[in-house]
This record gives sequence, C-alpha cells and structure tokens, in this order.
Amino acid sequence: MNRIKGIIFDVDGVIFDTERMSSDFWTKTMKKYGYEMGDAEYCQVMGRNRAGIIAGLEKIYAGSGLDFESLADEKTEAMVAQLDAYPIPVLPGVFEIIDYIDKRGYKKGIATSTRKIRAENRLKKEHVYEHFDAYMYGDEVVDSKPNPEIFLKVADKLGLSPKECLVLEDSPSGVEAAYRGGFRCINIVGIKEPTQDMIDHTEARLNSLLELIDWLECNDK
Repeated sequence: MNRIKGIIFDVDGVIFDTERMSSDFWTKTMKKYGYEMGDAEYCQVMGRNRAGIIAGLEKIYAGSGLDFESLADEKTEAMVAQLDAYPIPVLPGVFEIIDYIDKRGYKKGIATSTRKIRAENRLKKEHVYEHFDAYMYGDEVVDSKPNPEIFLKVADKLGLSPKECLVLEDSPSGVEAAYRGGFRCINIVGIKEPTQDMIDHTEARLNSLLELIDWLECNDK
C-alpha cells in the first residue's frame, strides 16, 4: 500500500460543525412550504454542490411543483446570514491535526461542495485557509460528489496520485466520490451514521480529527 503523501479535507462536517446547521435550515425551509425534510432526505443532498442539491431535491420531491432554485436560495441566504453574524464553530482537533500534518510533511488540500466565495470567506474568517496547499470548490467542478472530479482536481494540484492521498469525509456522497476516484478514505462520523457502503469504502470511522493522529501513527509508518 502506498504511503500517504497528502490529506484532502471536506469542510462542512469535517472542519466546521455546520452540517447539522445546514440540515436544520433545510428542515425549516421545506416545512414553510408544507414538506418534511428529515435525516433520510437530507442525506440524499448532503455533501453535494448546488447543482447536485437541486437534482436531489427534484428526485425527492418529484411532482411537488416546488421551485427548487428559489428554495435553495432561501435556505442559503438564511444560513449565510447566521454564519456571517457569529463565529463559525470549528470542530475539535482541526488545528491539532494541521500541526501534526505539518510536522509529518504531508500536503494538505480542501475539497468542498460549497461555492468558492462563501467557503473561502469562512475558512479565512476562522484562520484555517492559510494552512492549506490546494483548494477546490463546488462551483469549480462540472460534476458534484459522488463524482470524484473534485478530489481528482485537488490531488492534481497537490502533484499527487489518488493512491497517495487520504480523503476525510463525513457524507455518503463524499465517501462514494473518494472510493470511485481510487482514494483512501476515512469517515469522520458526524450527523449521519455510516451506511454499509460507507463502512465498506473507508479504512476507518473516527469520531473526531483528534483520533486521526493515532490512526496515522499506526497506519502510515
């Protein structure tokens, strides 16, 4: 097995504790129009870029006659207002794992389905952005996760092959994208309990990035 040379981070649910917030805003938005969005529905759009979310909503709520573009705008505007007004919660272990990765000499990449302007603003606001070597955003790819395009482009920017990279993901679509791209992957367990496919397609399931230090010590010598 190849030694790990680069680590690629998803953002929502891996760096920022924003996945539950996103789910809650979607629940409130859909309820306003008389529809439910529980965890099962949310997981079908979780981790995807805007185009992927719209496609997922069209499938989930087929025949509803809802304007999904407008719904996405409404949900996003409400969530952005909250994120702009308050500190963005950084998940435990983020800065500790960055320090550890730097000491080990790994390259670091960001692969998020969020649009560039919003993701960069949030990463810079919480002093995370400057620690990474390469970035790809949801509006810079043609195909959303679970297509592996975003991970392949980050790996290319890092000058590494997929087999030399470890992807950190919390969503079913992100794990599938990593698997389809030939990447090693670890599931950072968040609001979604791992499905059997997620278990089959990841090397470990960790409760926080703090646990990643011990995993790397044991598995990448």
